[in-house]
Amino acid sequence: MPVGRVEAEVFSASEGTLDVGIVVFDEGLANNNGDLFPTVRKAESLIFPTVLADYLTDSNAFGVVRVVPSSSVNTPLQVQAQIVTADGKELELAVKLIDAGNSVLLTRNYRDIAASEDYPVSRGDEPFSDLYESIANDLGRIIQGIDADSRQRLERLAAARFAAELAPEAFSRFLAPSKAQGTGETAYELVSFPAEGDPMLRRLQRMQRQDALFVDTADEQYRELYSEVRDSYNLWREYSFELERFGEQYREEAAGRKSTARRGSFAAMQQSYASFRKVKIQEEDLSDLVNGFTGESLETVLRVDDGVFRLQGSVDERYLEWRRILTRINELEVGIDPNS
Repeated sequence: MPVGRVEAEVFSASEGTLDVGIVVFDEGLANNNGDLFPTVRKAESLIFPTVLADYLTDSNAFGVVRVVPSSSVNTPLQVQAQIVTADGKELELAVKLIDAGNSVLLTRNYRDIAASEDYPVSRGDEPFSDLYESIANDLGRIIQGIDADSRQRLERLAAARFAAELAPEAFSRFLAPSKAQGTGETAYELVSFPAEGDPMLRRLQRMQRQDALFVDTADEQYRELYSEVRDSYNLWREYSFELERFGEQYREEAAGRKSTARRGSFAAMQQSYASFRKVKIQEEDLSDLVNGFTGESLETVLRVDDGVFRLQGSVDERYLEWRRILTRINELEVGIDPNS
């Protein structure tokens, strides 16, 4: 059911915070029954996590909040989501919160329905703000329940997993992997960690700073994408919302619930046809609007998907390539021959 009216909660950061990575959303195209526009959904998979990042930041419950290109990015906390429905009138997201050990802290579907007063969208407003506030409130409460020792463990666990993937011969001994119950995913426990001042820790921190350069660049590009297509996307949502309302009216009239003429009469047929024609015109206009939106946004979306560091492939593929580069840098630094 819809989340309803939700008031934002602002949390105290006095107990410390944890960084969170919001993975680019799953587009949900596997459930496409022909009524989705793939290019619009591709843009939404990048827009929605960017919007959510702002709500999480405003909640004051988290440290650094970034939109990340892949679940391979190691952070103490990670938000993953799939788009279930997004049509201007309704938004539904299937959300998970996962910690660095691969424990699922939250799994829930969030659904919200827009109202007439939500459109047109003013700058700075969001038709589905209640949905985003609900997610931010739930995640914030979970974070507030994590004690200081557990926060430090998650930070170290994320760092150790990152290091073990780049230099397993040096850092894998800090982790104890196992099978997570019910998911089949690998779970991780922290066995040990380098002490402060240890050269190995300094090396790890240097690699993390290098990795953060890529992640920050990707996050900035997602935000630039949202800034560029926000106005046209909101117009598309408004028109899609209006079309859905026209469709509902037509279905009601076609069922005879609002017909003022005798059922089966010529006048009733004229009313039904007039309603049908009105809906068809609206659908054609929506198609034109979608073509305009995709024409405007596609170049921007592709630029974001292609434009990080001039590597090959999508941003996700580029991040994996970037990690291979960091691995090679580490091997050169410690004198490991990758061909041996």
